[in-house]
Amino acid sequence: MLGDTQTMQQQAVMGEIEEMIQSMPDYAEVREALRSLDFIPEQDDADVAIWVQPDLRIFVLLRMNLGGGYAGYKIAAYDEADTAR
Repeated sequence: MLGDTQTMQQQAVMGEIEEMIQSMPDYAEVREALRSLDFIPEQDDADVAIWVQPDLRIFVLLRMNLGGGYAGYKIAAYDEADTAR
């Protein structure tokens, strides 16, 4: 289990990413912002993009559309993903 400080940091970053994605319809901008937050691309292709931040145990899933934007997204902590199975 994550410590309280790390959990608060994780939640803060997840909120920041949520706001960022909603305010940036262009995926190229989102990609650069994720890189600046030390996210690593696990998959980044025409259909789907998956970015992870291993230190905070966060992943971002973006379903891409043809216009260079995204059709939907999911932001979650690894712990949330583990319990969703």
